[in-house]
Amino acid sequence: MMENKFTVGHRQTHYHRYTILRMDTYYISATPGRLRIQSPRLHNNQNEIKGFESLMAAVAGIEKIETNYHTGSALMYYNQKLTSCERLVGILEAAGYFELMKAKTSDDMLEEGIEDAAKAVIEILGDELP
Repeated sequence: MMENKFTVGHRQTHYHRYTILRMDTYYISATPGRLRIQSPRLHNNQNEIKGFESLMAAVAGIEKIETNYHTGSALMYYNQKLTSCERLVGILEAAGYFELMKAKTSDDMLEEGIEDAAKAVIEILGDELP
């Protein structure tokens, strides 16, 4: 979290900027043939990334895997005739790489971002709002 300061009128105001995807958050985004996840277990852990890649590369239908060590995210492309998003998530959950019940979606993240922005505007403008 980064704290910034700026002046509104004669008042100095503090606000916090948050990253959209926190490193302790599970995230999921799925479209046909493509699954993106973020897992705290993968974040900054090269051994876990290697284990994850080995596990998923052995799954029939996986065509390509891209991982990001710094964010703990993985993007998997798969053949829909050979596997499904539901099956992949089940494999990830069974192996402890993912928790669907704790996962956020793009819509969840957008809603939280809008709420945070509204709170920041209210804090910054305070009694100057009409």
